[in-house]
Amino acid sequence: MGIRFSGDPKLTANMSNFAHAVAGLAILACSPAVGCGQSNSSTLPRGSMAEALECKGNQITATDANGDGRVDIEHVGRNGRRYCTKADMNFDGKVDMERFYEADGEHVAQERHDFDFDGRLDQLSFYEGGQLVRKELDTNFDNTIDTWLWCGEGWVVRAERDRERDGKVDAWEAYTQGLITEAKYDDDNDGRIDRWDSFRAGKLVLTQYDDNGDGEPDRSHDMPLQSMGPADDALRCEGGEP
Repeated sequence: MGIRFSGDPKLTANMSNFAHAVAGLAILACSPAVGCGQSNSSTLPRGSMAEALECKGNQITATDANGDGRVDIEHVGRNGRRYCTKADMNFDGKVDMERFYEADGEHVAQERHDFDFDGRLDQLSFYEGGQLVRKELDTNFDNTIDTWLWCGEGWVVRAERDRERDGKVDAWEAYTQGLITEAKYDDDNDGRIDRWDSFRAGKLVLTQYDDNGDGEPDRSHDMPLQSMGPADDALRCEGGEP
């Protein structure tokens, strides 16, 4: 196995900003790790639709980003191309970011983050042709994915959520240019939709209810203009890289 030390200016520069990025993610992935001076491993969280991948190869480029004598970043190659990158973003000796590449060794295919540094994945991001297309989030750090986002042209276009965190999706949301337009909910967790919300310009304007359990709305409530409140912010689809 060939190992050499080299710098990665883009990733190394990002590491100095990583602690600040984590603070903003408190309310919002690393399979068995090799190298970087760590023996810890992370597995896919429950509810993830990701393929299990291992960041292993026989060609390694290693970087000590903070000069403490330990490897913080490894680029791992297979068959003469870069296969994955793994990094210790907070310099605690554990891998907390993995990035897998497409066949060209340049475009990112998947990225995985452990934002609270507990050895478990909190966010997985999926790319196609260099564009972010989907994300999976564990928003409460319990090792279970509870939010799935689909992306288009840099915006969230669709979302599914497990609000009860029981392994079942109970909220479905549609977006246009990152602004929510409609949402459906299974509030009693019986597997059937029983509430519908409609939005205009990011503001809730109408709620409909299914009171008799037939799957159709039979009661509605219009939101008075004075009660609408501020519009929700448009949701952008952004990768895990700070």
